[in-house]
Order: sequence, then structure tokens, then C-alpha cells
Amino acid sequence: MADNNSSNSMKYFAARDAEETAGILLQKAESFFNNLVRNHYLDKLRMMWKAYHGVFIDGADHEVAFIGEQGELTAIPVNHFRNLARHIFTMITSNRLAMEARAINTDSKSLNQASLANGILDYYMREKHLEDVLKDAVEMAIFMGSGFVKLEWNGTAGEAYDYDEESQTFNYEGEVEFSTLSPFDVVVDGSKDRWKHEWILIRSYQNRFNLMAKYPELSEKIQGLPAKSDLYKYRLNLMTNDETDDIPVYEFYHKKTEALPDGRYLLFLDSNIPLIDGPLPYHDIPIYRVAAGNIIGTPYGYTDMFDIYPLQEVINSLYSTLATNQATFGVTNVFIPEDSNLVHEQLEGGLNVIKGRVKPEALNLTNTPDEIYKSIDLFTQTIETLSGVSSVTRGQPEASLRTGTALALVQSMSLQYTSTLQHSYVKITEDVGTGLINILKRYSNTPKLIALVGKGNKTELIEDFTGDLIKDVNRVVVDIGNPLSKTIAGRAEMASELLQMGMFRTPEQYLQVLKTGNLDVTYEGTTSQLNLIKKENEKMMNGRKPIATMMDQHSMHITEHQSVIADPELRENPELVKIVLDHIQEHIHYLRTTDPGILGMIKEQPLPPFPGGPVPPVPGQEQEGPTQESLESSSVPEVLSSESGTVQPGQMVSGPGIENVTQSGLPTPPPPFENLPVTAQEMGQPLPS
Repeated sequence: MADNNSSNSMKYFAARDAEETAGILLQKAESFFNNLVRNHYLDKLRMMWKAYHGVFIDGADHEVAFIGEQGELTAIPVNHFRNLARHIFTMITSNRLAMEARAINTDSKSLNQASLANGILDYYMREKHLEDVLKDAVEMAIFMGSGFVKLEWNGTAGEAYDYDEESQTFNYEGEVEFSTLSPFDVVVDGSKDRWKHEWILIRSYQNRFNLMAKYPELSEKIQGLPAKSDLYKYRLNLMTNDETDDIPVYEFYHKKTEALPDGRYLLFLDSNIPLIDGPLPYHDIPIYRVAAGNIIGTPYGYTDMFDIYPLQEVINSLYSTLATNQATFGVTNVFIPEDSNLVHEQLEGGLNVIKGRVKPEALNLTNTPDEIYKSIDLFTQTIETLSGVSSVTRGQPEASLRTGTALALVQSMSLQYTSTLQHSYVKITEDVGTGLINILKRYSNTPKLIALVGKGNKTELIEDFTGDLIKDVNRVVVDIGNPLSKTIAGRAEMASELLQMGMFRTPEQYLQVLKTGNLDVTYEGTTSQLNLIKKENEKMMNGRKPIATMMDQHSMHITEHQSVIADPELRENPELVKIVLDHIQEHIHYLRTTDPGILGMIKEQPLPPFPGGPVPPVPGQEQEGPTQESLESSSVPEVLSSESGTVQPGQMVSGPGIENVTQSGLPTPPPPFENLPVTAQEMGQPLPS
């Protein structure tokens, strides 16, 4: 950006020296927040924060307030605002998102790295509480329009593994750290018409004295900086403005562009206090945004809670009217005309005889017009409509919704209404997961201990994890699944249908789908078989022969293995063709010889016995036949016994365990396995028409 007041007016501001760039950034931040003040956006965010935390009347948080000139009005908030926001939050985050790492290639090594990366992602979500940080950002986006997550590599975190004698410092494993940022702590180019930026400036807070100890040469300058409590104008006003030792720390990130081929990272405390200046140390800017919506033509977030806030104020007023009326006139008053000849002492106590010319009357001043109650119902229904949170979701279904299917449908419609925020949540989870993997690949060079959760929720320890183990993983994706899986009624319907289809092998699988809506248990075995097949195909491509077992999914293996020689060029390699066909014959062998009961348990259709002879041996496992010398030297009985009597040499007989007998009295070996025909009918496939 040009600066006409500088001798470097033709030089991009982000490419100037550290102090000049820091000064320009602080000016941009000042201008950015001044614009937000002028268009009342910051005031709106503060109102949203107060309403979400029940602060509708200053000085009267979560209590009945008596306001007016003489305290004659009773003010009572009924916070539908927070209730609706929390229901939206629950709908979005109740089901844990499962990140799935994707590798650059589809070979088995890359797939194994992707599987390991999935465990690493789950480790950070579960053990390092990344999931909590993501949820905090989503919660912020619901009532303030947008929330942010920051990733960074801390080289001094983790366990110490080495000591540098020269610098007399320890070297550490390092660790990825993450935090949540509010819209008050993120500065961008406000002239952009959407959230797509080449640079981002963020603000966080650190202890002044820690920074002075870390940068002793700058301690005097750091000592004079304003504290966090002095920045009320441009920060979210929380519960206190007490004095603190925390001071603002600014971090500037710039993408790798034509103007800055290496990008840029600048850490500074003030325009004259730069701390770190260098190229962007990450693959991309590690600041990620989740937004409930957008103000079109701007980079600012928008949420439906902005529209609900004024209706919440009206609801508070209506409830306050009811409370004021009841509090003021709740004690019954008695009307006595002036000429009634009665005194108030005659009304005291009970069972009194009252004499007078006029009967005293009690005044019913607590009667509230029906319009007040109707108005409360109307505004309550209106805010439910605007938020997309139905009465079913809030646990108060309408009387017309009587069936479970109808309730599930209405609730799923509420989930669909929040799909914009849901997709934003998915995107930030994918971006954060991808950024996490990229940081580990680049900086995690020292072996560290990581506890993964494997199958059956068993813990698996990896003692020598480094980023090199996941170098072929390039991105992370998230599947949000079916909205019905996020409702109890929807999960019950899914589990019932899958049960009728016979998709469950154990009661535990049924209960898992019913509880979580996760369908992985129904195809986890198939996925394992496909991964095995892929590894076997690669092994055969490298000239190595895999081993089949009787418990394989043989039909799946045969179908997938034949794709290896589906390429005409590969068919010209006789060694490869033989390896593939021999391995396929192994599966055919097990389909013929395995106990049909076992094949039935793994849902395989057995093939009929081989016609006209014994079952041939498995290719590669044939026993070497006897040599002529061994036959001549061996003592062969001249007569063989059978159930039908004596068998002479050369006579053809049949019987249990006996096939053809040669003149020498020995059974003839079966024909070579590779020469045996295998028809489509024998394979259990229909014959071509």
C-alpha cells in the first residue's frame, strides 16, 4: 500500500523495515477499530456479549432490579437469547467431528501414514483439548458473528531432550499450541468485500515481566508500555478493568505472494519494539475463522442473534410489566366510600360484624390484560422462528406434533437451518487439522511420546513420533454426515433400519449407532479388507507373492486382484500374470475346501468340490513328487487292500482316500493346478447368456 508521506511511497508497507511496518500496522489497527466504532459494530458486539451473559441492566446482573425515579418499576430479564444460542451451539457441536487425513498418493505406505495422522489428530483433539478451542470459537461466532483459532509452534514447550553447552540452554521437543481470538483481537483490511486476506494482524496478551526477562535489552521500553486494562476502547469489556501486568503483543502474518515471495512474520510490542522479523514460518497464515454468516460486501461476521436481541428486550419489558403489576398491587386493597360510616379498625382480624350504609369492596388491581400474555407468546415464537430453533428442540413441542417421525423431521429442519454455521465449523476444523499436520511435518523433528487410541478404545503409545512419519499427508477433511444422526429419534430410526438389513454383527455395534450415529462400525471390516487388498496388489506389482487365508473375503479379493492385470501392458509381463493368477487360485482353493459353516459366518458362498478328482494343492505349497530312484528303492506293496477285496497292480480302483492307481500301485498325482479349468459356473458366477 502506498504511503505518500514517505520517501518509500512506492514500496509496499509490508516489505519495509520492521519499525516502519510496525508503525503502519498500528495506524491501520486504529483506523480499523475507529470504523467499527462509527458504524456501531463494536457496540453491537458488546451488547451481544452482555445479553449472552444475562447483563441487561447495568449493575443488576441476574437479579430483580427496581428502576424508575422512585424504584417503582420491577425489571426482570427472561433470557431467551442465551437459551436459543446455547441450543444452536449444542446442535452444532454435540456430535464430535471426526477428522480424516488424506495422503498425496494412494499406495499402502501413504495410507498407513494417513491412518497414523488420524490418530495424531484425535490425540490433539482429545488430549491437547483442541476440540475445546474449536468449540469456544463456534460459541463466540453464534452471538458475536465470528470467532478465531490461532495455531503456533512453541519451540520451548514439551520435554527437554538436550542441553547446549555453548548457549547454556536446554533444547525442547516443541509443541503445537492453539488459542481462541475474539473479533476485538483481529485486524484485517476492512475494505475487502469478503473474508479473503493476504495479511492479518492479531493481538494477544503476555505478562510484562516475562517479556522483560526474555528480552532484557528492551526491558526499559517494555516497562513503559500501556497495560491491557488501559485498552478499554478497543477490547471486549469482560467482568473487570482491574490493573494487570499483561500487555498487548502484536503478531503480523503475511502470505507468500508476488510482493513477498517468502511471506512475512513480525512480532512486536510497539512501533519501536520489534521482537522477531522474518519469513512466514508456516505453510499458510495459521489464523482460522468460523462465522455464523457474513455482512455481504465486508469482511465482518453476522449472526441471527443480532436480529433476536431487540425482541429479547421487548420480552424483558413484557415480563417486567407483569412483575411490576404483581409486586405493586399484590396486597389486596379495600375500597370504602367516604360516607360509608366505616372505619378501618372494623376490617381488622376475622369474624367481625361490620355495620354501615355501604358494603366495602376489595380492589382487584392485579388483573393483567390477556394481550400481555399473547404478546409474550407471539414474541417467543418469533425469536424461535428467526433463530431456527424450534419448540421441539427446546423441549416444548406443539400439541400437533405427536409422532416420533414428525418430531425428528422438525428437529432435522432446525439443523438444516443452521447449516451455514455447521459448514463453517466443518471448514475451520478441516483448516485447523491441515495446519496442525503441516506444522508437525515441518517442526516436529525430535522424537516424542504420543498416546493414540486404537481399536476398541485401547491406548497405543508411539514413543518415537516425528513429523517425518506423516510426510505424505497433505490435507484433512471432515464429513458432517446425515442431520438425522444428530437427533435421538433419527439415530433410533437409522439403527432400526440397519438392524433389519442385518448390518450388525454384535449388539455393541447396534448400541454404538444408536448412541452416536456413527456408521463406521458397519463397514470397518470391509475397509480393513480393502486396505489389505491394496497392499497385496502393490506387493504383486513388485514381484512378491502375498499369502491368502481361509478367513479372507475371497470374492472381494478375486474381484480387486484381477484389476492388477487389467492393463494390457501389464499382461505382457508373464511373471506378474502368473503371480496374480496363482494368488487368485489360492482364494478359489479356500472357497472349495473351507468348512461351509465358516464361509457362511464370513458371508462367503462356497464353491462346489472340484469335479472328477481330488482337491488340487494350493499354488506354491505343492509337495515335491518322488523321484524314479526313490520309487525303485522303496518297498511298494504288490497288493492293496480295499473294501471290495484284493487289488492287483495296474488295476484301477476307487474308494475312500484312493483315486487312480498306477501299475506300480501308487496313486497318480493330480494334474498341474495351473492347467485346471475354472469356469464361471464353478466360480459361483452366472453363465453368460
